[in-house]
Amino acid sequence: MNLRSTHLAIIIFVFIFGGIALTSATGYWQTTNTKIPATYKDGEFAGQADPADIRGSYTFGDISNSFDIPLEDLGQAFGVDPERYVTFQCKELESIYASLEEGKEVGTASVRYFVALYKGLPFNLTESIYLPELAVDILKEKASLSEAEILSLEEIAVSLPASDNSLDSSLPEQLEHENVENTSTDTHETTSANTIKGITTFQELLNWGVLKEDIEKILNDKMPNPQKNIKDYAAEKGIEFSGLKESMQELVDTVKS
Repeated sequence: MNLRSTHLAIIIFVFIFGGIALTSATGYWQTTNTKIPATYKDGEFAGQADPADIRGSYTFGDISNSFDIPLEDLGQAFGVDPERYVTFQCKELESIYASLEEGKEVGTASVRYFVALYKGLPFNLTESIYLPELAVDILKEKASLSEAEILSLEEIAVSLPASDNSLDSSLPEQLEHENVENTSTDTHETTSANTIKGITTFQELLNWGVLKEDIEKILNDKMPNPQKNIKDYAAEKGIEFSGLKESMQELVDTVKS
């Protein structure tokens, strides 16, 4: 039986593109590299995504989709730039928290633990894991935690390192190494270190002992990314910086007193 070239071409076309359509419909054909974690195989949570399978290459967008966690909660918990919530990869946390003291690390394992607690999913702790203070705050607010779990979280909470570009953040350390003998001079320098300026970030307020709840009362809104400086926040919200600065400084001065 002889096939004409036109018939043969039609058969090949149907074979190739019909196969693609079929595999696409059944979920076997993928043109993009989607990140979907493995699921629990048995027990109460069988079929649900397992946080333990989150990899360093997973983005916060992948995690939000797989575990139904708001991107804002993920991003704020780990101090990520809001513009990068969707594309930020877990492995990038290591660079953000690189200046933590030796033995403490915030990375992919921290994200796994946060997701497990947020969703109330079982998680086997096999290593020491640390979480940012804001991640702990979010878990306290939105997760169902026991008193023991809350106490445990408070013990592993770490502060987001202040920006290296901030002069204010380096002043206390400079004063400590200078060993200033004059008490009045030392007091003056410490006070200036806790003075709000245009480059002062919200994280620095937290580092100075100001409570997140008090900051939010003044803002009448949720606290933004801790890495954002107060002046930029005021500009974005159309708020007069001098007035906001004065209110925030009163909080700082209250903590110092």
